[in-house]
Amino acid sequence: MKSIRRIKNLIKRLPGINKLVQKNLLLEKESYYSKHNAVRIGQQAVDYKLQLKLIKHEKINVVFICHRPAVWDSLKNVYNALNNDNDFNVFIIAIPNKKELPKKGLNHEIYESEGAEQFWAGYNCINGYNYETKEWYDIRQLSPDYVFYQQPYNDTRCESYKSWNVGTYAKICYVPYAFDFIGNGVLEETSPEDFMTDVSFYFTQNDVDDKMINNILVNYSATNVKTIISGFPRYDDIDDYKNKESKSWLFSKKNQYRVMWTPRWCTNEGNCSFFDYKDLLVKFAQKHTDIALLFRPHPQAFLNWNRTGELTEKEAQVYKSLYHQSSNMSIDDKKTYFDTIFSSDCLISDTSSFIADYFMTGKPIIYCHKVDMFNELSKKMSEGFYWVNNWNELEEILNNLRNGIDDLKEKRLEILNDLKSYNGGSAQIILNTLKQDAKKH
Repeated sequence: MKSIRRIKNLIKRLPGINKLVQKNLLLEKESYYSKHNAVRIGQQAVDYKLQLKLIKHEKINVVFICHRPAVWDSLKNVYNALNNDNDFNVFIIAIPNKKELPKKGLNHEIYESEGAEQFWAGYNCINGYNYETKEWYDIRQLSPDYVFYQQPYNDTRCESYKSWNVGTYAKICYVPYAFDFIGNGVLEETSPEDFMTDVSFYFTQNDVDDKMINNILVNYSATNVKTIISGFPRYDDIDDYKNKESKSWLFSKKNQYRVMWTPRWCTNEGNCSFFDYKDLLVKFAQKHTDIALLFRPHPQAFLNWNRTGELTEKEAQVYKSLYHQSSNMSIDDKKTYFDTIFSSDCLISDTSSFIADYFMTGKPIIYCHKVDMFNELSKKMSEGFYWVNNWNELEEILNNLRNGIDDLKEKRLEILNDLKSYNGGSAQIILNTLKQDAKKH
């Protein structure tokens, strides 16, 4: 590392090098603005196209670009609503995603499927990538008017699927893939400027979320982006899960207290407790066979820890084998999870949007506190959590809950009742927004 630093310092001292660096930065800035200006012009062209469609009584074409089954619940109800409406033609394009590679990061063109092609096969999806020829499907063949992305990260997509290219011939719509739960600037990381400036409609979850997103848009000078308070589509059919008997839990033994564990997938934010409790929770479950422990890692967790050197692939396999060989522990690798959370009894988690989903069940949440990263809304939710700072506190709360002692139950349900206004009808609001936009011309 020192030798690399020395070489960089030497390069900086070369005659004229600073001028070249500044010129390169200026060119990059000009390129950035030209790409996003092209999107604005493209959106005007889409308006003209929609005007012609209205005259000809043609359907509105909507495309969903999907790569990650685990976050489909955030868009599923929107897709269903549009697909069931005679004014729309709806398509799904299933694509792979770039993975961060050691020493390369995302600076490569290597793509890996997360099971998208299989997961959306029942939707008659179009496979966006040919793994043999390494060619990408041309989205323009569908003549899209509106395009929904699952996630806002251009770095993980090929050039033709990046927002500033798609935005030249279709209006980009975005529904956050997770509940906006975390504060302290993390929202900006999940709302990158190079994507946000290309969006036509950003559907926010509530008035607090809408205010935070608009503050970010002001910082980006993205005055063309319209935010619509729609609620969170993922919660539209939450009552259906509450009212049906779920059979998704991986353990069949009766009278077990079923615990879900969803630790944070990265440690650089200072709020991941995976390494604090990974062995202690295993020992606890081995000791108490009336406990059923379900570990649900984030899709990027083991990949990230291997990349950072915190948990090698070999160490991860050894750890996973403890679950595979156990009669009361398992790893949940299912693509969706609402059935699972409604059939569990409690959750152990770090700061994560998954907590917001689980909060909707009304069941107890053990929050592994390391740093405070709540925004205004999640801070209110956190009043109904069991906060623990170490293993002794976590073990005590677990023992209380498995023995039927749940002191925060009434408080939790009271807060949940206050948040009811944020649930229901989101997909219909999004559908109506597209209809109104298409017919306003």
